Amino acid sequence: MDRCDLSIVIVSYNTRDLLRACLESLPAACGTLAYEVVVVDNASADGSANMVRREFPDARVLDGHGNVGFSRANNLGFEHCRGSFILCLNPDTVSHPGSIETLVEAMRGDPTVGYSGPKLLNDDGTHQWSAYRFHTLLSPFFSWSMLGLDGRFPNSRHCMSLHHAHGADTPIDAEWLLGAALLVRREAIEACGGFDESFFLYGEEVEWCQRLARGGWRGRYEPTATITHIRSASTSHLEDSDCFLGHDPALLVRAHRRLGRVTHGTAGMLLQQGLHAFGMSLAYLRNAWPFRDRSSAKARAARLWLSYLLHPAPNSPKARAVAALAKTPSRATSRPSRHRRGPAAVSVPMREFAGSS
Repeated sequence: MDRCDLSIVIVSYNTRDLLRACLESLPAACGTLAYEVVVVDNASADGSANMVRREFPDARVLDGHGNVGFSRANNLGFEHCRGSFILCLNPDTVSHPGSIETLVEAMRGDPTVGYSGPKLLNDDGTHQWSAYRFHTLLSPFFSWSMLGLDGRFPNSRHCMSLHHAHGADTPIDAEWLLGAALLVRREAIEACGGFDESFFLYGEEVEWCQRLARGGWRGRYEPTATITHIRSASTSHLEDSDCFLGHDPALLVRAHRRLGRVTHGTAGMLLQQGLHAFGMSLAYLRNAWPFRDRSSAKARAARLWLSYLLHPAPNSPKARAVAALAKTPSRATSRPSRHRRGPAAVSVPMREFAGSS
């Protein structure tokens, strides 16, 4: 069997033109690596799957059989991977020349690193945060409440973003990395399992990195590899999403609750949500009252966050889909859960291969 260094798994949902640009950037980004591409299409209505079959015949296209969510679609892709390393890549990314090869070679050179991520750029060329600490009970108040506490206390355990303390260009260990471009060693997936499919969209990479870290693997931020991430291409058209970095608001709040429950239990999740709401209330008052440097945009964002935190009813197709998905059982696992709490993670049956180590 031919050598395969890298498998690239891309989950597509109505992002045909962005997906095309993503795939076009891969040859230069992968350089001398022997790689394969697996595209999992979540019932796109824009002809994404047919475009890939027609224009990129070497890529394998899998049908998700409906919009099954990011986690389940990735796990489906993992089952068809042959590579020694697996890159979860968003379709709204453009990989810079040599970037993916650099990322893989850095991981190959340190066998203790099980997952890593590149430096991400917004489409205007500015830096996009991607390296973080794990959530604590106080993280929502410090990092999500628009009070500026994370910038004032960059070395605090409760400040999630590592970029406040280390900037954008310093290679550092990271506890979790953004799932837009997340490289994982094959052995790590075989040992710790794939994504937790109870996460439909958002938060799934945090839980996965927690499990990988508990399995003894290090995470690493590698800024010498650069990828542009357009961000939230399939959700930025939704109402109020401009105040949530383009994300689906109801689905994002639901994911935060799910992650809090898995990580800290129900009581811890409720405390996190309460602190987040308290912080957003302070942010609203700070920007709604007649202070000299008040911001009407921040006041609106804080008000919307409070609204969704207090009334997180599904109000979008994806939010309704995840509510329905939660009623269906996840695929069974043969491996005991590595969560502190919550359901077992999916054990992904991966193909036998003759890959390089």
